Amino acid sequence: MSDITQTPESAAPAYRHIASGRMFQFGLLAAFITTCIWAGWLVSVKMGAQSALTTFDLALMRYVIPALVLFPFLYRSRQMLLRVPKWTLVGIVLGAGVPFFFLSSAGMQYAPVSHAGLLIPGTFPLFVTAIAVIVFKEPLSRPRFLGLVAIMIGILALLLISMWSLDSDVWKGDLLFISASFFWAVYTICLRVAGLPPLAATGLLGSVSTCILLVLLATGVVSSGMSLVSANELAWQFFVQSMLVGLFTGFSYGYAINALGAERTAAMGALTPVLASLLAIPLLHESIGLAAIFGLCFVCVGVVFASGVVKSLGKKHHV
Repeated sequence: MSDITQTPESAAPAYRHIASGRMFQFGLLAAFITTCIWAGWLVSVKMGAQSALTTFDLALMRYVIPALVLFPFLYRSRQMLLRVPKWTLVGIVLGAGVPFFFLSSAGMQYAPVSHAGLLIPGTFPLFVTAIAVIVFKEPLSRPRFLGLVAIMIGILALLLISMWSLDSDVWKGDLLFISASFFWAVYTICLRVAGLPPLAATGLLGSVSTCILLVLLATGVVSSGMSLVSANELAWQFFVQSMLVGLFTGFSYGYAINALGAERTAAMGALTPVLASLLAIPLLHESIGLAAIFGLCFVCVGVVFASGVVKSLGKKHHV
């Protein structure tokens, strides 16, 4: 039996095909691992908030190593790359590249990292679904719609709670986070439509982003603070930014999108604020109130329905 479930229309484009059976389960696992790494990345950013490293430093770590390591995969896929629509490649490069990274970093100057975990991965499933339904005329099933509504309720609850006692400048950071979330949604959709191998797509993203960063450095727009931090801190940031976020999630996220589709993968990503909050308890000694737990539960329930886990388990049970 084929691992790909065809849509009823024989002429349906490849990006509407999703995996089934074991491939679908592997896709869920890849999406969950990606979400765990994202949550750990947010906590590590908060722990290193007092670092002398600049946004340019972190961005360079994020993109340069994947660019070098994955260039052979990019080169092997050059013929496939030429067949991909240019607007799709631009969406991949800008959606998860330098604009996304700098929007996320700028937002942290006004709002706490907890807002980044809430708004960037939490809201981009809504953007992904909106783009998929409006632009690509994707169908929206009732379970997925209800799941997205639950995610929205949970996000709004968490956002109102976290903003209750903060100053008025927080809204600036929140808007920047939401903008970054939209960019990431564009990346997710374009990556799905392009159908590139995950490692080749990550190599493309890293190569173009590294070139942009080097141009910014050469023109004096950005500066570096790497010489001001310890070797241990530098090694830790390289591990998180380059190995985990840059290389590993570059593959796992791409694999999840190819197996599950953009919308289901985006819904799984909404678990990031939940996992980040749980990690913050032992690592940052933060506590979670009952109201926050209420919001997190809504997000969890929403992810279960919007990601298609229930539907997949139901089919397996009736086989």
